[in-house]
Amino acid sequence: MQVREIALKLLGAYESGDTYINLSLNSHLTDGLSPENRAFLTSLLYATVEHKITLDYEIGYLSGRALSDISGRALDILRLGLCQILYFDRIPDFAAVNETVKLAGNDGERAFVNGVLRRAVKEKDSLPLPPKEKNVKRYLSVKYSMPLSTVKLFSEILGDEDTEKLLEKFSEQPPLTLRINTMKIDKDAYLSMLKREGIEAGITQYSDVGVRVFSHIPPTQLPGFSDGLFFVQDEASQIEGMVLDAHSGETIIDVCSAPGGKSFDAAIRMKTGTVFAMDLHESKLSLIRDGAKRLGISFIRVAEHDATAPKEDLIGKADRVICDVPCSGLGVLWKKPDLRYADFSRTEELPKLGLSILSGSAAYVKDGGLLLYSTCTVNPKENEEVVDAFLREHPDFSPEPFTVGDIVAARGDFTFFPHIHGTDGFYIAKLRKKQADL
Repeated sequence: MQVREIALKLLGAYESGDTYINLSLNSHLTDGLSPENRAFLTSLLYATVEHKITLDYEIGYLSGRALSDISGRALDILRLGLCQILYFDRIPDFAAVNETVKLAGNDGERAFVNGVLRRAVKEKDSLPLPPKEKNVKRYLSVKYSMPLSTVKLFSEILGDEDTEKLLEKFSEQPPLTLRINTMKIDKDAYLSMLKREGIEAGITQYSDVGVRVFSHIPPTQLPGFSDGLFFVQDEASQIEGMVLDAHSGETIIDVCSAPGGKSFDAAIRMKTGTVFAMDLHESKLSLIRDGAKRLGISFIRVAEHDATAPKEDLIGKADRVICDVPCSGLGVLWKKPDLRYADFSRTEELPKLGLSILSGSAAYVKDGGLLLYSTCTVNPKENEEVVDAFLREHPDFSPEPFTVGDIVAARGDFTFFPHIHGTDGFYIAKLRKKQADL
């Protein structure tokens, strides 16, 4: 089976709601593909999903038909073909058209697909967008392939001008950021190792232990991966580790730990102590165990547990608690393109869950200890409003200001934005439990 045939089948499964793109790429259909063909398949599927709203708008224009009048299979074929024409410079237009037309099932479908794609080749530099002056949010939705409801949400938070800057950032290739395992090597030594291998990299702007890789290389193929010299972690999450400021000999609890990055960061900073890494899903715990083993961390204790209800034997035992809760993921849309089409109406339930987890986690904190709340979203309802509600219900906690570089969190919390800070969209709140009266 040819790569584009596989892509069509997997795209169809995704569109029918049967699977996620990342999971579909593990389908048996991909068995036996060469590394080059697998890379092309991955790029084509992700790009088609990422740009779907834009592609559908242009398909409607180029075909002169409503999308509802085009069969689902033909629409998927056109999406794959148009994606190659518009976004894959290395594929000649004639090859994109000819190979895509072969996917059509009958003469009528072939003629239709051929006509639309050939017109796309002729007009690809002048394809229209909705008039910006008439409806800026509709324009942004189509240009950046973002659901209109999500554009409206971002606009409420940021305004139209900054929303466009954010969406433009989301359309870029996300950075690959590594957290260096300073128990084994320092940042400068690892950068020198990369340089010797001809890999372009530099230091992170805020994190004291981060390296940003500019060469397009899978993390597992970077020098020192098998030796545990680093793990992949966005800079905003590394900053959370700096704010947590774990010390040697302490007890740390990470209540929603998988895949383990924040637990690893804390353990590396501590060098000795105890880290309890817990997660609701037992199936994810192997990620933490395997990661800790590769990194050479021996004092992480892994357990399946529901974060909304504290473990009785750990109540009042933690010096610091990490509470990175499930969220809408609106800050990581450049890394998870299919997430942009999620039903964000569920967001209404997420603040309740976040507050429940934060309240349950508070029970672990010793007097004078620290509770860190974080999400990978920029939605205030999941962020500031949750923390404010928690503080109203827990007068024994108070926000604690923090500073990282030129970032000053005067009220004890801070939201990172990709277009401003170059990190994932991410929220951190630092809360201190008051000392009990003697």
